[in-house]
This record gives sequence, C-alpha cells and structure tokens, in this order.
Amino acid sequence: LVHFTRKDEDIMEDNRKEQVEALEALKDYNPKICKALKEVLPELNGEKKEDTQEYIDHILRGVNWELQVINGTMELLNEKEEQVSKEKLNEMISHVNDAYTSQEERKLAQVVEEELLPFVEKLEEYIAKALA
Repeated sequence: LVHFTRKDEDIMEDNRKEQVEALEALKDYNPKICKALKEVLPELNGEKKEDTQEYIDHILRGVNWELQVINGTMELLNEKEEQVSKEKLNEMISHVNDAYTSQEERKLAQVVEEELLPFVEKLEEYIAKALA
C-alpha cells in the first residue's frame, strides 16, 4: 500500500498543472507547425527556394520543442487512453532524423508527408481529449 503525504499530493497536483499548461501551449503552437510543414513540402519535393534549408531547420526546431512537450506530458496525454505510443513516436523521430541527415529532400518530404504531418495534425485531437 502506497501512503502519500500531503506534500506528495501537492507535488503531484503541481506536476499535473504544469502538464496542463504545457499542453495548452502546445495546442496554441501546433497549428503553426502544421501550416509550416504543409508550406515546406513543395520545396522539399523539388521547388527548392534559397531559404528552404533554413526554413526546414527552423520548422524542425519547432517540432523538436513539441516532442519535448509531448515527452513531458505523456502521462496526461495517455491518462484516459493510450493516444501516443512512445515506441511509434520514437520510430517516427528516427525516420525523420534519418531522412534529414541523408540530405535527400525528397526522402524528407516523404517522411514529413506520410508520418510527421499526420501525427502533428492528429496531435490537436489528442490534446483536446487530454484536456477535456
């Protein structure tokens, strides 16, 4: 039997509040990532511009921030039901990293289109369920 002290309960409540705040920030930020990923896809598929590399780097920094928030709020995201699988998330991250480091833009475009974009689009729903 686990016996929580009042202090433990306060810490757990504070942690939950922080997770809720982080998910609310993610909810506000995520549409920007979705829009940016959609905008950069044509560039990765051959319509490269002068600043495409800079833009993709900027977007991926944003995606990285989102992933950090997701990792920090996994407990809350999956509280009611498993919405985000750590294994599937890690697999997607690995695919994005492999495609990015290969410097093959079409490969990166494929991973963005088939894995990353569908995930970030679905993220809105996951956040809404977790915060409901």
